[in-house]
Amino acid sequence: MLRGQGREEFDELDSFLLGTVGGRAPGFPAAGPDALYERAEHRRVAHLLHSRAGREASGGIELNRRFSRVMFDHNLRTWEEIAGAFADAGIRVAGVKGLFLGALLRRTADQARVTTDLDLLVDGRSLDAAMEVLASLGFVSGLDIKDHAFLRMSSRAIRELEAQQGSYGQVAPMARLLKLPEMDPVAEDIGRWLPGRKLVRTSAGVRSLSVVDLHFDMGHRDASGARHAIPAGELLDSAVTVRHGGTDVRTLDHATMTWLLCYRAYCDIALFGERRLKLFADITDLIRRGGWPSGAVEAAVARYPFIARPIEETLRFLREECAVDPGAWRDPGPRQDPGSRRDSVVRRDPAPPPATPATPATPATVRGTVLVCHGWGSEPGSSPWVGRLSGRLARRGMAVVELAPFAAAGDVPGLSEVAETLRERVEAARKDTGGAPVGLIGVSLGSAAALAAVAGGAAVDFLVTVGTVASADVGVTADGGPRELLARYGGGAGDDERVPFLTGQVRLGFLRDLVACAGGTDLGAVTSPVLVLSGGTDNEWRLRDAATVAAHAETRGDGSARRDFPAGNHTLDNAAVGTASAVLSWLTALGVLG
Repeated sequence: MLRGQGREEFDELDSFLLGTVGGRAPGFPAAGPDALYERAEHRRVAHLLHSRAGREASGGIELNRRFSRVMFDHNLRTWEEIAGAFADAGIRVAGVKGLFLGALLRRTADQARVTTDLDLLVDGRSLDAAMEVLASLGFVSGLDIKDHAFLRMSSRAIRELEAQQGSYGQVAPMARLLKLPEMDPVAEDIGRWLPGRKLVRTSAGVRSLSVVDLHFDMGHRDASGARHAIPAGELLDSAVTVRHGGTDVRTLDHATMTWLLCYRAYCDIALFGERRLKLFADITDLIRRGGWPSGAVEAAVARYPFIARPIEETLRFLREECAVDPGAWRDPGPRQDPGSRRDSVVRRDPAPPPATPATPATPATVRGTVLVCHGWGSEPGSSPWVGRLSGRLARRGMAVVELAPFAAAGDVPGLSEVAETLRERVEAARKDTGGAPVGLIGVSLGSAAALAAVAGGAAVDFLVTVGTVASADVGVTADGGPRELLARYGGGAGDDERVPFLTGQVRLGFLRDLVACAGGTDLGAVTSPVLVLSGGTDNEWRLRDAATVAAHAETRGDGSARRDFPAGNHTLDNAAVGTASAVLSWLTALGVLG
């Protein structure tokens, strides 16, 4: 079946690529390097040609190799973020293909295949929770993607994403916008050399999608409509952790990955009419490096009889088309990892330990302090993501102190007073912890106070703003904002005169101080690394302020970043898992957590 499917369409270029997969070294095709690259990119095996860049020069090969390096880093960071969020939620997860296969095969960034997709395995019983976690990280489906930069990309891409419900055992992909500033310098070449990658130029630079496919079964329907399934929960029992690119990557063990991809290669052709040369290249690489796992295959066939024929057909294709004979590579049995290279360690994952409550950090064990300044009407302990972040930081020896200066409507202190209090608390924390890292997190109106404190000399190691307020345009309603309220009620009224504001009443003196302090903050004086977090449903003034703060910070090249949650609200309390994980990942990248 596999040999006959599309066999007549193979030509010299396909034969060259198949020979490369099989380990042969045929002569270079007469068509030339550009034509070879175009075919390899169409077949999604251009990574097989990366080593040719610089010899048989091809702009496409070099551009593809450059893109593979970029995506290698992006995919590792995305995996770290997802893995941390899933661990917080108690959800088991591992990956197949792409990045995860590359981890098993020790592929470097130069050897990696270009992909913006992550294929993740989750137990079917955890599927709803897994989708909620991804949503909290900003991954959404179809037309629910509201980012205007994405909507300008391609209506065809949107329709495809919305319509793709996945094969049996797979949910429709979830995606979020991926900014690729590293590709901006070669934007003119993208249309020519990467035509099928859905990389699109916008006025803001090169954009793509970062896509996650969730697999709860690896299975198919036969001609009668009967379902045959390999539950992902059972596959997760063979998960291992591989150190790859300095990151722990969870994937399937070598033997399981080999027979599973053999089964999937057959399904792609027999069921969907797609001959994916990239899968055969991956299977061949697995067999070369780990042998043919005959014992594991026999055990898998005994458990899932419906995979026997698919695996047999795949092996026949490998022998006849790729000159690969699995029998030539004996099963080496359990491998002894040398451990001489940092990224060579493979370890089987133990059962996850039961969750233990975080132990509050004591002065003797504190390795840093985070001061959280809440916004209007918020009490300590009222934010779900702050609570989640506090627990995770406590396990790393960092103390979290929550301040709620704006909790009592009517009697709140002025913004400048709160900023001075934060500056004093930062100074005290530095003395108390012997120079350990000290950071500020400001939420909503608390972010205005935090920005003013840092601009005024608070020596923090990092600053996080959520629902950012960097101007006097806070609490704007149909009645106007602080400036309009002052114009309406100010006049000759004294500072103690009370006026309606947000959910209560405040003194006119508070509004006058707010306008002067928030509107007068010198963002250029904020020189600490800044993480700006914002929710897509926030109002236009706060989203504008977030963009302003991020624009000032990101020019410094000190690790400052902005992260958007398309479905998030003003304070991101509806995206608790994603927000806490975003802060943790950022602090880890900065080196604050050791």
